[in-house]
Amino acid sequence: MSRLLRLAPGLGALVMLAACSQVRVLETAEPEPTPTTASTAALQVAPTSTVTTPTESAAATTQAPTTSAVTTEPATATTAAPLHTAPLTGLPTPGEIVRPAAVVKIDNHPKALPQWGLNMADVVYEEIVEARLTRFAAIFHSRNADMVGPVRSARTGDFALLSNLNRPIFVNSGANDYTERALRSVDAVNVTDGGSLDNGVFERSGAKNPPHNLVTDTASIYSAAAELGRTPPTYFRFRDEGEALQRADVVSGVDIDFGQIEASYRWDAALGGWVRTQNGSAHTDFDDIRIAPENVIVQFVRYRQSPADPLTPEPVLTGSGVAWIFSDGHFVRGTWERLSERDVTVFRSDNAVIVPLTRGRTWIALAREDTATLVP
Repeated sequence: MSRLLRLAPGLGALVMLAACSQVRVLETAEPEPTPTTASTAALQVAPTSTVTTPTESAAATTQAPTTSAVTTEPATATTAAPLHTAPLTGLPTPGEIVRPAAVVKIDNHPKALPQWGLNMADVVYEEIVEARLTRFAAIFHSRNADMVGPVRSARTGDFALLSNLNRPIFVNSGANDYTERALRSVDAVNVTDGGSLDNGVFERSGAKNPPHNLVTDTASIYSAAAELGRTPPTYFRFRDEGEALQRADVVSGVDIDFGQIEASYRWDAALGGWVRTQNGSAHTDFDDIRIAPENVIVQFVRYRQSPADPLTPEPVLTGSGVAWIFSDGHFVRGTWERLSERDVTVFRSDNAVIVPLTRGRTWIALAREDTATLVP
């Protein structure tokens, strides 16, 4: 892994911990299942030597050209659309990206802040875990990240996030026995700390204390498992340049109460995104760059008890429910629908039309009903 890690004074203890990556240092407020070595997928697909290498640049904050045959400019001239676009962001790419998506479980405990790599993910889900804390399932595909983490363990609620991505790579720090066994039936490539496919994927950073310091990077992830996965489908419909967002109201943002985590998003026209605040503080990544995705969706879901642990909530992500969609400084009150775990979730306005998003990153909050407040 080609990067420099800042080592803490307790180097010896950290090296011992990296060598014994199955050991968990538990937080009293956040029970952590004891991980086991997870099995790995064996299905081989065509080598990914033709994969276009995504860029390292920060996310675009303006709308990209349309993916249709031609784009109407403000004048009367027309230009050809880009030949290829990223399936999860709708942004133009220099070539077709045929590598799989990589879903990384990222810590959101207060001791894990600030995280590495969140701004480079195409899509980020925020889900409730034990003790009313949250964790992120960050989906990387169109761009690379030099460091990602802190990486944490899998939950049964992650399975539904994996099953519609066409065999993604699932990166986590391990799982309890039940979750590890159940994960074998999920069509994903499991890359877990200490597992047979980790191949040096993980390191411990001296910038934080364990267990909030397990890190990886996209180059190592794809080096270990790219040939075992498949290209993800198009996830959303994106607006063409100049296309207005229908049935939308201008708003400032939204506040979401997950329990111990209170997240707020506010529209920032200069950044072209919804700046995130967490528990009253500006949420930035480890490089001190503000988290401000182009789209935010509050997907109201029901949580049930996970069969792996009575203390673990599990979001129910099939069926239908209410959704609030935030894009380009506007709010659309709508619904979400997903017929099966193989299907991609569809977000519609109140007239049943699919809501087109701004091209760019999307953060999806899996919130309980009546836990979000609209800010006019």
